[in-house]
Amino acid sequence: MTICFLTAMKMECEHMLEESKLLCEETYGFAHLYLLEHGEKKFYLCASGIGKVLAASAVSAIIVAHPEIDAFINVGIGGSLDAAKAPVLSALIASSFVQHDNDTTAFGDPRGFLNGLDMVNIPADSALNETLSRICDEGRLKHFEGVMASGDQFIVERTKKERIMETHDAIMVDMEAAAFAEVCYVYHKPFTSLRIVSDANGDQNEYMKYKPLACSIASEIGLKAVAML
Repeated sequence: MTICFLTAMKMECEHMLEESKLLCEETYGFAHLYLLEHGEKKFYLCASGIGKVLAASAVSAIIVAHPEIDAFINVGIGGSLDAAKAPVLSALIASSFVQHDNDTTAFGDPRGFLNGLDMVNIPADSALNETLSRICDEGRLKHFEGVMASGDQFIVERTKKERIMETHDAIMVDMEAAAFAEVCYVYHKPFTSLRIVSDANGDQNEYMKYKPLACSIASEIGLKAVAML
């Protein structure tokens, strides 16, 4: 199986780059795509840039340019909506994806409705999730499955967190995963996401403190997935 790992920030994939042999590098607009070798396995790795537009642009270009890629996995960091259930440095393996900032409720649609696809939640690939869960179990990393809610916002206010939880039954927020998921769904490419919690209280200081370690953990899980897939 040929896998492409997707990250938003370069920091989220630095460890994977450092621990692998670079075979080729390409650019697609803002995105950087690397062909890497780790052990005896080759895989792709993309840093798309932050936000839903850059995320969708990157994965769309890669799918068209590299039809040999069988599946995509997003690894990185995200914010917990429930600090008790999903504390800092735990892992969320997405069960499905929603775009919490999509709003056509004026037309009678549910919040997050994806026009054309006629759905709110895009499901994650169960086989990929099983592999990621096994890696977390072997590393004794606290992990859970749940809904990942994406939007072009860094969620700080408690009222916004509560609305997203109540509306979508979500556990984590980020800014790219649901956009990656929507494009992969349209192109019939298996996709999932694993994010390490970098902040659980909407606190910028907490985010800056734990971001480096959370990025490193996410990258390490990605490298372990290379060997297993």
